[in-house]
Amino acid sequence: MKLSRLLILLVPLFFTACGLSPQQKADYARVQTSGVSPAVYDKMVHGDDLSLYDIKALTRAHVSDGVILRYLRDQHTIYDLNSDDVASLRKAGVSQSIVDYMLQTSRMYGRDFYPAIGVGVGYG
Repeated sequence: MKLSRLLILLVPLFFTACGLSPQQKADYARVQTSGVSPAVYDKMVHGDDLSLYDIKALTRAHVSDGVILRYLRDQHTIYDLNSDDVASLRKAGVSQSIVDYMLQTSRMYGRDFYPAIGVGVGYG
């Protein structure tokens, strides 16, 4: 119990030191208090890409679409979803707006978004 209190006190200091925007700080605080696993929270704090499993976990923890979408947009992760992935996300309760965004990422952040990356690298 004491450790959780200590973390609650230290997390704001961590956010201040990292130079996060006020919106990011608020979003991460919402994620931390949502009950999502520490592994997913740590991925977000470190700016790592989220897997489909992570996105489902955020949805199950009732993290808002706005928080999830802001994070996904900030990371520019490219998702190559097939019909089974889409069905799995929908079955897990992931909103249509998040699924639609994920379906658009290869077009949005593909080769044209990273023009210095050569052809054949796996983008676009």
